[in-house]
Amino acid sequence: MLEAAVFLGVLNEPDIEWLVANSKQHQIRSGSVLIHRGKPVEFLYLIVDGAFDISVSLPAERHIATLYAGELVGEMSFVDMHPPSATVTAGMNSSVLAITKAVLTKKIESDHGFGTRFFRGISVLLAGRLRAAYAVDPRVDAEAERKVEIGLLTMRFEEVQRRLGLRRLANGT
Repeated sequence: MLEAAVFLGVLNEPDIEWLVANSKQHQIRSGSVLIHRGKPVEFLYLIVDGAFDISVSLPAERHIATLYAGELVGEMSFVDMHPPSATVTAGMNSSVLAITKAVLTKKIESDHGFGTRFFRGISVLLAGRLRAAYAVDPRVDAEAERKVEIGLLTMRFEEVQRRLGLRRLANGT
């Protein structure tokens, strides 16, 4: 969750408030597919609560990751405009904020500061995922730093949820 929380950490409070104000919250039932591999996606999602399983079918269906609260879903297709290369399925009852790519693109084009922070956040997120995939971390004290960063960033995400009145699912229901 650290890399996703870092995404939120790159944005300032007005950025986060804009994202929430221009998104719609959706409840996703366990087992429901949020994103289908190869099918265009019109939304970028921020997981508010729950978990989503990421799977690819090369050569057979295979689970490659699980994403949790605070993480983004659909960011790769937003950045490169290609259809998704993976299927994203709710691993439990979950909640997401969905923002249309059209609204987000318009904001990025009209507010260059927001666009810079947004794409920097996406870059940090994707770099973190790549490092995790290859278990590459050049820092000597990475584990201790990681625990502190996760705690601080998790607190920020929870405060944003509370302050903006986001509805969370209790105990995955």
